[in-house]
Amino acid sequence: MYQDLTIQLFIDLNEGMLEDIYEDKEEIKLYHGFRILGVDGSTLALPNMNILKDKKQSEDIKEIYGKGKNQKGEYGTTPRISIMYDLENKFVLDGILSSIHSSEGFMAIEHIDKLLEYKKNIKEVYKDLLIYDRGYPSMGLIKYHNKHGLDFLMRVNSKSFKAVQEFRRSKKVDEIIEIEVTKGILNNLSKEKQHPNLKALIQELKIGDKLKIRAVKVVLQNGMIEVLLTSLLSQDEYKTEIFQEFYFKRWGVEIGYDVLKNIFNLENFTGLTQIAINQDFYATILTNNICSLIMNDVMEEKVSLYNQSKERKYLYQLNRSFSIGCMKNSLVLMFQKNVREEKIYQMIEDEILGNLLPIKPNRSFERKKHSSAKFPVSKKASF
Repeated sequence: MYQDLTIQLFIDLNEGMLEDIYEDKEEIKLYHGFRILGVDGSTLALPNMNILKDKKQSEDIKEIYGKGKNQKGEYGTTPRISIMYDLENKFVLDGILSSIHSSEGFMAIEHIDKLLEYKKNIKEVYKDLLIYDRGYPSMGLIKYHNKHGLDFLMRVNSKSFKAVQEFRRSKKVDEIIEIEVTKGILNNLSKEKQHPNLKALIQELKIGDKLKIRAVKVVLQNGMIEVLLTSLLSQDEYKTEIFQEFYFKRWGVEIGYDVLKNIFNLENFTGLTQIAINQDFYATILTNNICSLIMNDVMEEKVSLYNQSKERKYLYQLNRSFSIGCMKNSLVLMFQKNVREEKIYQMIEDEILGNLLPIKPNRSFERKKHSSAKFPVSKKASF
């Protein structure tokens, strides 16, 4: 029971901190007036459960999280995770850890509900734009955004709604289209496992109903043309070219996952019980957000002054990996009694500013693929 309360403590601390942060709107970065939130899923690789002496515990974990293939085609115990990530401010607003068999669309509804809860609890009102990759668009999810007055931008696959396929074949690059509810759509919605909050909305749909939505074509970095769907219908207020900017911001979710997995070593679990796995997951999210808060402060005030102080060949930015590393011991000290927080904070700032990285244009890196079971059991660093 104590461990269950510990998990809730991490969740409550994170939510309370975020509510305090977003109360101060002047400190929050917006993009074209929006708080941009990326929603995306991933998986975690648990170590080989067969190494556990407690065979029942091993089978229980396999049952809870399910088996999935890694990038090498190997099977392992693989929880599915999903995050809602503030792309400009680098905060994880919500995280979900579940079975590999969980639907990302189902998790998206959970994220939306958490966002609505945040919006009730803070005084400041933000215009939010939720960005999704292909695989998310569905009649139910679109309706859910509409019901709660939330704007969205979704990349849609080539086999999506009929109206989208027609738009894709046309020469138009920006068009208001109508998605019609067909018998096939209703049948699919009734067959699939739906979130309880969607069921009432789906029951309201009738064959022939139409949803007005905006479709925009964008050119990806690899030269391919993709179609985005958005609730931002005003073509005068939101020009066509802005959507490519919005969608490219979504890459920040991938960076967020890279930080969680490869800097904080999320998959290096301290234990292999369900409670230990959940503790590590939510503690890592909390730690990420604390580090982001400190780095945002340094970036906003100090790095900009550094870049303006004299003429430089390159602009400089935070070395995120180093910055997080130098906070490992210092953050623990800041939570202790009778410490001079200002002195510790200044020490962190000085270390971060002494190790900035130049921003070199036109550089790109291949996305690294990692195999499962990257870490031995019970060898997690003390962050």
